[in-house]
Amino acid sequence: MSSRAPGIDEWRAVAPVVLGLKRAGEPLVVAPEWAEPIARHAFGDAAFPVAELARSDLGGSRRVLEVSLLGAESEEARDFRVVSESRSGPFTLRVLENPKPRAAVYRLLEHVTPGELDVAIVANGTERPCPYNAAARVVSGGLHGEVTFPRERFVCGGQDSAFVGVTIIDDQRYRPRRCLWAQPPRDGVLRLRFSGVPVGRTLHGFAGLSYFLFRDGGREPIRLSARLGEHAFGSYLHRDEWGWDAFRLSGDPGAAGTTAPLELTVQSEHAEGRDFCFALEVLP
Repeated sequence: MSSRAPGIDEWRAVAPVVLGLKRAGEPLVVAPEWAEPIARHAFGDAAFPVAELARSDLGGSRRVLEVSLLGAESEEARDFRVVSESRSGPFTLRVLENPKPRAAVYRLLEHVTPGELDVAIVANGTERPCPYNAAARVVSGGLHGEVTFPRERFVCGGQDSAFVGVTIIDDQRYRPRRCLWAQPPRDGVLRLRFSGVPVGRTLHGFAGLSYFLFRDGGREPIRLSARLGEHAFGSYLHRDEWGWDAFRLSGDPGAAGTTAPLELTVQSEHAEGRDFCFALEVLP
């Protein structure tokens, strides 16, 4: 096997083969990981939809397509089973199957709409609604600045960062992670209520802040608490320096096959400029 990394022309030559194998909902992974930016340039956006590229992890994926060079294998998919394998020039193309995919019955990021989500700030016994704006001003801090604030978001204050909406942060390896931005307020708690959520016994999530901006840590943790229907699922406490961190909350909400409101609260004793972002799934 050659020890020379493929050139850009070789990447472009294999693109039609890769796109022919790529299936919707099955992420494309590149091994070694440092070669992914080259693959993204050569294959284009069709091979790397944002929701797949900035995924929380591969745990919820049944299959992935791996593009390998120099004999490398994806660290993320190291426990996956090889379904098929072929060679194309200097590349090895593998379809990999997850032996134990995480079976979510509800993913919050798919339901951030006014009909399904209600947002408010609760302080001193009063509730201040956060109205939905489908055409807010998109803001991006650029190099060393804030992550992008999306056009569609629930607006919770005068500052651009005071909102609830889907965006992308950087994790401790500076990979993109798609998540629900939910900056805690200075006073009180940020309350998110999702309606019609299928009942499950486990909430599986990931949480973080832009690692580049908050990697030094040192501030008070952020608390995310959850209640499904009348049943509390407890809380997850996140520290800035942890980066993208996985967590689980368990409870006994009642009979499966029914639905209930899922209420989440976000708060911190030091809430100023805390760019908290999370993804959450309901498991059976």
